[in-house]
Amino acid sequence: MPVIVDLDAEAAPKPRILVVSLEYQECYDESVNRFLTPMTELATVQRVKKAATLTRLLTNESSEPYSAIVLTDAALTLPENLPLWEHVLSYLRRTGATAVLTGQVACFVIPGDLDDFFRVSGLPEWKAGMYQRNIVVMNEQADGIRDATHFDIGDKNGLKAAYSVKSLCLSGVKSEHRWYVPDATQEDPNLNIAARLTRSPEGRDPERVRQQAAVAYGPVGEKGRIGWVGDINTEDPSVKVILALCGLDPAKAHVEPLKPRGLRFDAAQGRFVEIED
Repeated sequence: MPVIVDLDAEAAPKPRILVVSLEYQECYDESVNRFLTPMTELATVQRVKKAATLTRLLTNESSEPYSAIVLTDAALTLPENLPLWEHVLSYLRRTGATAVLTGQVACFVIPGDLDDFFRVSGLPEWKAGMYQRNIVVMNEQADGIRDATHFDIGDKNGLKAAYSVKSLCLSGVKSEHRWYVPDATQEDPNLNIAARLTRSPEGRDPERVRQQAAVAYGPVGEKGRIGWVGDINTEDPSVKVILALCGLDPAKAHVEPLKPRGLRFDAAQGRFVEIED
């Protein structure tokens, strides 16, 4: 009998995601793999560590386009690499893909470089903001959340409505482009951005608090998008945020809980080392 493929029963092809690690260091694998591992369950993931390879992939119009390009380090924010970032921007505008800045980007990016990076991206208002641990809350009216089709914000296994995170926030982000903002009800001046931004003779100004974005999602041209995840520790809820920014359903992903580490000072080595179980 002839073998006929039943298209109705055929599983939909997985989206393709390109991971860019131009400043790759093995010591950060554990952190980056926290989102790469569940990502590979939901998408076909490729990784590039050389600029020449990245350029070749971006200019190959005959291959199936990537739905997302994930930057795991700050290499493309450096002034000398902005021409290469321009290639990425052209790709986003042409294909409608999303670039997501996460991983070690927030840890090592230079604020002035980040401002220039967003300026050439067509988002000159986006600037490096406050760096602090906060309770952040979801903005359900934000683009990509309000009209999301690839995940359900009401799913308990999906995105968190609020969570604690230490992050580099962005300022100057429009309300509709802020996915997560600091909780304006927080008042502990030793803990969060909220209190630090509202120390003024006029008292608390919740809107000034909400103008900081721990997670942002904005336009690049008419079709492309750019996402920012300022979390420096890759907390469990942030892993699912990264997946959602890439167009994946976070409720379908299995995320290994982040285990707290114990450290002790090793006098012989002159440094702190992890306590073994």
